[in-house]
Amino acid sequence: MKRSTLIQDLAIRYKYLNHSQVERMVELVFKHLANALVHDQRIEIRGIGTWHVKTRKPRQCRNPRTGEKVQVGIKKNIGFRMAKDLKFRINLNTSPAEVDKKVEKMYDRKD
Repeated sequence: MKRSTLIQDLAIRYKYLNHSQVERMVELVFKHLANALVHDQRIEIRGIGTWHVKTRKPRQCRNPRTGEKVQVGIKKNIGFRMAKDLKFRINLNTSPAEVDKKVEKMYDRKD
């Protein structure tokens, strides 16, 4: 899914918000998530998973073109661990339409 598709879907679902308001909200959420990762914070979204910053130690590598040894510094990457619920939903042998119906029922419940 692209960001524009997410914004469009949310604008359709929440008709009381106009397109620019939905776009601003999505932009703010992504900005806060990215800012948390920049500050080495862990992000957890229940039902989806967790993101965290992984730091790789400096190491010796080899330049494939020359064969010369090169020192590579510290590298940071983002690690993701999928939630059990999401893993279960991905591995269901149902059509996307059936999964969408189940998700809609989940969010439309009035408790």
